[in-house]
Amino acid sequence: MKSDDKKRAKPGREGEDEAVPVRRAPSMLLAAAWLVPGLGHWILGRRARALVFFGVILSAFVTGVLLNGEMGTPKPQNPFSWLATFACLGNGVLYLVRIVWINGVSQLVSGFPFGLSGGGSPSAAGFAYGNTFLYTGGLMNLLAVLDASDIARGEKD
Repeated sequence: MKSDDKKRAKPGREGEDEAVPVRRAPSMLLAAAWLVPGLGHWILGRRARALVFFGVILSAFVTGVLLNGEMGTPKPQNPFSWLATFACLGNGVLYLVRIVWINGVSQLVSGFPFGLSGGGSPSAAGFAYGNTFLYTGGLMNLLAVLDASDIARGEKD
């Protein structure tokens, strides 16, 4: 079944259901929105919203790094580390650049996905706060991707 063939029920005025085709957001738009915070909104012409998302997410990321937060990396002995990895990976290119900065390209290739260092310093006073900022920035970016998807599909103004 093609995606164009899928229908969604939309309630009519008198309780009748009317079939409306389901629209999908372009994959490249979603990838761009994930890679660079705010880029999806920028492409859709929502410039002010794009700048706000970029500023907030970048600020959260930089604050997390400056507070010696640890980038989430998967650890075989800790299954919950995958959740931290997912949250941090939401930062897009910021996460990727930081991981390469910490580990180098050779370690990234040989140690993937386990064996990567997330940086940070557990003995630092701001370590837990830094982690929280890094996770929050990534999760905010993922929410921004969903928002861009809703706008692209016409679900939201």
